[in-house]
Amino acid sequence: MAKVIQFPIHTPERLGNRKIRKKRKPDLEDLGQLNLFDQARVVNLPGDRSYFEEALHLDEQGLEGAEEMYKLAIIQDECVEDALCNVAVIRSAKGDKIGAIDYLTQCLERSPRHFEAHYNLGNVYSEIGNLNLAKSHYELAVQIAPDYPNAHYNLGLVLISMKEYKRAIERINAYIQLSPAQEVSTAKELVSTLRAIAQ
Repeated sequence: MAKVIQFPIHTPERLGNRKIRKKRKPDLEDLGQLNLFDQARVVNLPGDRSYFEEALHLDEQGLEGAEEMYKLAIIQDECVEDALCNVAVIRSAKGDKIGAIDYLTQCLERSPRHFEAHYNLGNVYSEIGNLNLAKSHYELAVQIAPDYPNAHYNLGLVLISMKEYKRAIERINAYIQLSPAQEVSTAKELVSTLRAIAQ
């Protein structure tokens, strides 16, 4: 006779998409060059924002026009990968999952190890129920940025849905180790429940 084990009532939803929040310096070493000037600093004059910086400002304030400014940044070849990623997050929030996948795929064509693109593709594929692709992108995100707890947690949730309970326990435990103590009580309950199922 099978034993029914209830999951905790307050199992958290998947953790949200991740936008790029600041303009990044290009990493010349990714392009095969040594970065001899890593101590240099770029100083922007007040009121002299780039398209990407203006898009970030609008986006963080929740104002209209952020998507259009990101697209202008893309046209101007400015922070293209990050702008593509942020447009994808906006498209996904508006329910345009196909558009989000398109923008994230364009980002990965330009930068195959772009962490946020893999993480956000995992989220989009998880939302539309393509668990195999979600799992693949979360696994890549964990490899690229092993210290980012949400990637471990979301991978754990996908593994639960795929009934890979032992691996799910490993990922959720990684989330617990990387997260502040006050944020892990539900995750600990989930691990206890999974241990009972995995036996």
